Amino acid sequence: MKKKSMIILCSVVAICAIGFITSFFVDWPVDFNKADGDIAKAAKFSREQVSEKITNMEELLQTDSAFKDDIVTAQVVMQTRTVQFATLVDMSNEVAGKIPAFAEVLKEMNAKREMVDNVASSLAESADNLNAALGGEECPDLAQSSINASLAYMTLQKQNNLATRFIETTDKYLETAQGNDKLKLVRDQWLEYQQMTASLEGDKASAEAWAKKSNLLSGEKALAAIANFGIAERLVVLQSCELAKSMKLRSQIGSAIRPKALESEISSVLLAQKEILAGKKRRIESYNALMLRSGSKVMEAFNTSLSNVAKNHALNQSQNVGLGLVIGNVISETAAANNSEKLNGRKKERKIDA
Repeated sequence: MKKKSMIILCSVVAICAIGFITSFFVDWPVDFNKADGDIAKAAKFSREQVSEKITNMEELLQTDSAFKDDIVTAQVVMQTRTVQFATLVDMSNEVAGKIPAFAEVLKEMNAKREMVDNVASSLAESADNLNAALGGEECPDLAQSSINASLAYMTLQKQNNLATRFIETTDKYLETAQGNDKLKLVRDQWLEYQQMTASLEGDKASAEAWAKKSNLLSGEKALAAIANFGIAERLVVLQSCELAKSMKLRSQIGSAIRPKALESEISSVLLAQKEILAGKKRRIESYNALMLRSGSKVMEAFNTSLSNVAKNHALNQSQNVGLGLVIGNVISETAAANNSEKLNGRKKERKIDA
């Protein structure tokens, strides 16, 4: 039940993420046509600057709108991806838990579940501090909590081979078995998760390899299959689809539904989810509560950026890896700031086992 609560409550943040992530690139001064293969050197978050920026986060969030966009976008992407990973683990258990061929990979996935929850907790702590700082409050732990969140997220990403193994196990299993559409949907969702992984890491070889793998279901069949899962799972899958589309990545469900219709479906599922939560008389875990606050400064930052989306003419399919890498650089360079001398002596680094 606790795992379900984490998925249901954390997933709310992704509603605002899509437009914000797209707008993140409106003023990004990178010529991707000239920076091919060396985009990391063009990122504003260069290794020479990151430590200084992170240690002055509170001031820069108030005075540097581009820096604020960097930090908030990284937070949203990490939060969304963590919830997606956790959700797909649950869905994998649901569709393949009784199939012997999947026993080994599921055992390893489940062994990492506590770690996933700890990563979500670290990200929520970072979001809470970020929310306070955006509201002008003093937040002395802001820099370290942001670093901790990035370090935690990068620890989780070391488990992405589990996604590959589930895909490979499914493909091998289906060579001799029929398989139902729910199993095929989960396999396809792990595939899209790994496509985004390649984009965030700027790994063109992997991006091309994943692109060659076909979805097992058409977009229409995927939409029908997702209706057979619970509300929490449906919401996360739909949000992940919208996130992929905003980053110009291949999206199974996105190919079968117009953007406005997808947005409407997400809103409907979110409303149903909120009604379920309203009927539960129980304490909401503190590390998830931030995402449900209607006055959240983080959410306000998302909404402020939505108006920029329509002005962005720079996004196109050829840039998909480069755009993802920009976000990936912000995350990795924030984590690298953990070695800053200015942070030594006052670190409260959280340990999250790999």
